[in-house]
Amino acid sequence: MRMLLQGKFWVVVLIIIGVVGANLYYFLFYSSAGANLYSIEGLPYRILLDTDVDTDDLLGLLYLLKLNRSEFNVEAITINANGWSDAGHAVNQIYDILYMMDRDDIAVGVGGNGGILENGTILPNVGGYLPLIEQGYTTAGHCRYRQANPVGRGGRLDLDANFGIRKAFLPQGRRNYNPLWQPTAQQVMIDRISAGPITVLLIGTCTNFAIFLMSNPHLMKNIKHIYIMGGGVRTKNPTGNLFTDFASNPYAESNIFGDPFAAYQVFHSGIPITLIPLDATNSIPISKNFFNTFEQSQNTYEAQYCFQSLKAARDASQLG
Repeated sequence: MRMLLQGKFWVVVLIIIGVVGANLYYFLFYSSAGANLYSIEGLPYRILLDTDVDTDDLLGLLYLLKLNRSEFNVEAITINANGWSDAGHAVNQIYDILYMMDRDDIAVGVGGNGGILENGTILPNVGGYLPLIEQGYTTAGHCRYRQANPVGRGGRLDLDANFGIRKAFLPQGRRNYNPLWQPTAQQVMIDRISAGPITVLLIGTCTNFAIFLMSNPHLMKNIKHIYIMGGGVRTKNPTGNLFTDFASNPYAESNIFGDPFAAYQVFHSGIPITLIPLDATNSIPISKNFFNTFEQSQNTYEAQYCFQSLKAARDASQLG
């Protein structure tokens, strides 16, 4: 269990920090395909990030927010409450990070109280709390895939508070979660994608974005590229990172496993996709030397928060 938990965490962290960042920069600025993404000279690349607010996603968000806004501008964050964290805690954690980074201008959306009827009708503001196969009249359901994510220690109990680091470290601004007034993920996606060409980063399950594509096919033309953190293509056996059920399913990757039908919708959308699978991150392990060097290089609040998060996750996995 200890090794599997460590593997899950370190592997996914590297997708965001080491691969998404580097590949995104290379793709947008140096490849011929990237040159066609957003041809209006002088405007930044607009980014929408969809996340399940796992600890590794927080590090990825900080990486994106540190980029030059004149080149890469994160305009919206939508939260998938169908994975490793719960809606209210996830929203507050994102708000606190944005406040620390002086980015209260970024729209944040989560959930909603809509659903998908048995005849296939998609109601407005469908929640995204459940995988597509479970969507119905309400936000209550078995959420069968999410059952692989533990509720207590090592699971949502720890991640909702980032092991207690969020309130102990991050400043709290004026924005906070209010279920009656909180913008929904679908509202935020429609608003930002309607505004023009945009790049979408999916670093959790694909539920929110799959629902958007099914409901708004007329807006697909504005989505220039999708980056998906998920899957495994040519990894050696065992291939997966579903550490809570590794014995019976050693092949699943957690983001695709969390909503396979949503992933299918996104993969078959016809929009250009770059997949960053476990193959990539398995080739860039975080070593003890890296960890020790990072511990000695905490010159910013962002670096301190990242290191404390990494250390807390490592310590929790060793205790497990």
